[in-house]
Parts: sequence; structure tokens; C-alpha cells
Amino acid sequence: MYWYPTILTLHIIFAGGWIINFFTDIHIKSSINKNKDKIGERKLISLYLSLSNLTGIICSTGILITGIVLVLINPVYTFFQMTANHWLTSKQILMLVLLLIIFFYVIPTAKKVRSALGENFESSNMVSEEVHSNVKKVFKLNMIINLIVIINFLFAITHRFFN
Repeated sequence: MYWYPTILTLHIIFAGGWIINFFTDIHIKSSINKNKDKIGERKLISLYLSLSNLTGIICSTGILITGIVLVLINPVYTFFQMTANHWLTSKQILMLVLLLIIFFYVIPTAKKVRSALGENFESSNMVSEEVHSNVKKVFKLNMIINLIVIINFLFAITHRFFN
């Protein structure tokens, strides 16, 4: 249990990173929508994908690893046992859903967008409708991910009130 406070602190920091991503995501999406079919649109989309990718890798990996370690070193916690800690099991199930969304939907769609952005169009500033469509899909998927993160955050901070 010596490392428990350090790992819990790291877990909270990674969760905070994902919460911050929620707010930056809203701002960058707004900028992309305002600059549709303008010169800076490609760069904003590329920035959005890079930021989402970096935040996703760091925060999801960090939360996953620290969460697993916290469950392993704390004898009160278990994996997927609803009777012991329903809030924790709910968080674990939501994390699995989140990872499935990332691996099966977000990553392939973001790869399509990156690939299309790299292609030479007639005008280097214009973004195709296919890219717009896929970017909107990534927007929606990231919103779902952010909502799951917020729900997990709420489970974490409110579980003490409902036991």
C-alpha cells in the first residue's frame, strides 16, 4: 500500500487531462467549424487529430494502467464484481466501451481523415466533403468518449455519498 497514494494521484492527473481535453475539444471543434472552406481549415483539423490522439494515448493508457494497479493493490476493490463496488464495476464497463469505441471507430476514421488530408487536391486549401463527413464522425465519437469520461469522473467523485 506504500505506492497507493502515488498511483491514485497519477490516476487523478490522467483523469484531469481527459477532462481538460473535453474543454479544448469544444474550442477546437468550434474553430474548425468557423473556418470551414477557409485557408486554415486543414491545419486546424490536423491539430485536432494530433491533440485528440496525443491526449487519448496518454490519458487512456495512464488511466487504464493506474486503474488496474489500484484494483490489484487495494484488497477492497475487485474487477467486474457488482455486489462489492457497483460504482467501480460501472466505471470498468464504461472504460471497456470507451476503448472499443477508440479502437474500432475513432482510430480508423481518423486514419481516413489524415490520409485524405495528405492527398493533393485541386486546391491545397480546400477540404473534400468526404473529409468533412469523417471529421464530423470523429467529432461525434469524441463527444461520446468525453461524455463517458465525465460519467466515470462523476462515479469516482460521488461514490462515497451513495454507499
